[in-house]
Formats: sequence, structure tokens, C-alpha cells
Amino acid sequence: MTGKRSHWSQHASQWDLIGAPLRPSAEDIRRLETEIAAWLGREAVATPRALLCGVTPEVARLNWPAGTHLTAIDHSMRMISGVWPAGEVPGNAVCADWLAMPLAGASQHLLLGDGSHCQMVGRTRYAAFNAELRRVAADNALVAMRHFLRPERPEPVERVIEDLRQKRIGNFHVFKWRLAMALHGPLEEGVRLGDVWDAWRRLVTDPDQLAADLGWPLQVINTIQNYRNVDTRYTFPTLDEVRKLSVDFDIVAVHVPAYEIGDRCPTLIMRPV
Repeated sequence: MTGKRSHWSQHASQWDLIGAPLRPSAEDIRRLETEIAAWLGREAVATPRALLCGVTPEVARLNWPAGTHLTAIDHSMRMISGVWPAGEVPGNAVCADWLAMPLAGASQHLLLGDGSHCQMVGRTRYAAFNAELRRVAADNALVAMRHFLRPERPEPVERVIEDLRQKRIGNFHVFKWRLAMALHGPLEEGVRLGDVWDAWRRLVTDPDQLAADLGWPLQVINTIQNYRNVDTRYTFPTLDEVRKLSVDFDIVAVHVPAYEIGDRCPTLIMRPV
């Protein structure tokens, strides 16, 4: 648990250095607003209640329908205090467990998250998270979650490094996600962040020179130091695994953004079953 707390505290402190695709783009936000507007047109709910899993500020600052009350839930007080845009959004943030949310059953009309599922290691926790989302979702709810997915066919680490050196990767965050996905094991294991750091240090011996060669800010490259000796694991399921684990919802649309590795960062639109 110590590694986990340290990781999220550091993540909050370097939030301004994190960019797409780890944070949602303007395209992702437009997609959410389009889906919410279409849902409101169908359901005509006067005072929608919205749940945000996490405190992603871009999502919190959506153009919410009039009368919306937003509840954001995050397990890290450091993320809430460091990232949540208090006073700018129609609601509040609560520190709680996504597997036991302090919300009444069938109470939420809009359920959103940005990469939330990647914190669920193993099928049991993944399914438990979906079951808890279903518990709090109204029967007519809109569920819109951006997922981080590894490709069906694993990408070799060597290819990621070669693309890095040949300047075929647009930014460091794309590289970091591709490296993590290339190191990913079965869904029951995911990828340990400390192992991503170890691979980085083994394969890139001179980060300063890399930054100079690629024209990337060294402080952005140094965000990977947050993974050093960290036991926290992320999981990146395949789209097929997501479909099999989403028994509480019907997936009605998969929106793939146009940015680099957008096919690994789709927004899934779901409805409760």
C-alpha cells in the first residue's frame, strides 16, 4: 500500500506535466458532450445526477446539462486536493472506494470515467467494479468510459524502442503507454509500474541525450520516475476482454479518437442491462 499511496501522491504533484493520451483530449471531451446531449434529448431528465470515477479535471469541467449534480469519487485524497477543480463544477469530490461507492442504488444518470478500469487488476476486481457501477446506475443511465486497451496481438518491446529512436512516436506519454502495454502480462497480472521503470532504465541509458535528440522536455520524460520501485499495477485489457467482462452493460458504441494510438484509447458508450 505504501507504494500505491506514493505513486498517486507523485502523480498528483506532476499532473500538469501529463498529456494526451494519458489525459483526455478535446476530441474525447467533445464526444462525451455529444453523447450526453443525445441522452438528454431521449430521456429528458430535469436534474441529472452524474458520477465521475476519478477527478479528471477535463471531464469535471464538461458542459453539463442544466441542473446536473456531479459526484466525483477517488481513492486518493492527494489527487482530490491536487487536481479536483473545486468551485468550478456543479458538485463535489469524495474519497472512497470504487467497489463500495457511497451512493444509493439506481441513483446516477450519467456515469463517466477516464481510464478508470485500468486500476482493476484481474477479472474478479474488474467484474466487481462493473457490478458496482451497475448498482448505482439508473435503468436509463448513460455510461461513457474511456478505456486503455492493449492490442489483441502483443507489440514487442523492441519495436517500441526502435520507433522511439527513429522518431516515430509523437510524444513521451504515447511511448510510456506503448512500453507499459508491451510489458503487460495476462489480465490477472497486468503490468507492474516498477517493471516499466526497470525496462526504461535498461533500454534508455541516457535520457538527457534522448530529450535533446527528440526535442521533448526533460521534465516530461522524467515523469516516468514516478514508476520507480512502485508495486502498483495497471491493467490494459483487450477489447474482446472488455466485451466479455461487461455483462452488466450493453456496449452500444465504441468511439475511436483520431490521435496517435487512439485505437487503444476508445470511449465505450454503454447502457445498463
